[in-house]
Amino acid sequence: MIIAIDPGYSATGSGSAVAVFRETLPNVPVLCEVFFDRPEEPRDRVRHDASDAIVVWETPQVDSRSRRSTQSIVKLAAEGGELAGMYAQANSALICRVTPSEWKGSVPKPIAHGRMWARLLPHERDLLGGDATLDAIDVAKRKGALERWAKEGARYYPRTWHAHNILDAVGIGLYLIGNRA
Repeated sequence: MIIAIDPGYSATGSGSAVAVFRETLPNVPVLCEVFFDRPEEPRDRVRHDASDAIVVWETPQVDSRSRRSTQSIVKLAAEGGELAGMYAQANSALICRVTPSEWKGSVPKPIAHGRMWARLLPHERDLLGGDATLDAIDVAKRKGALERWAKEGARYYPRTWHAHNILDAVGIGLYLIGNRA
């Protein structure tokens, strides 16, 4: 089992995005579940008895387009690390960290999401919202291209659409799995 975490926090409560992959096909981890979670109110449902569980979480980094404050970066790292530790303890799992540049390179978020979408199995795409999610990715890619990616990639998605965080968690998990396509 792989539990992938894209750290997040918010006063209103969505928290970190989590993607869970289980080996439902022989030796092939498949996306089974996505949700938001918070260390102060952790979900009890991600449990696994096998010794091969891995928790992977994104360690925040600062780049030239980042407008986050130092305090925001510290809070993201703390939330992600705390949640990763809780899942690792609950599942006797190994923990590993990746940076955004490791799992998606230097490409903007919507482009990384489009590439990731092509690697998903049909039922995984359905779990993520199907055609409506693909449409949102395509719109964000067009907006970014028209503006020559002048902003952070997340800013090309609607402000109230938090699924881009779930897509990041899935991308982090797929990075750990490697190319299964």
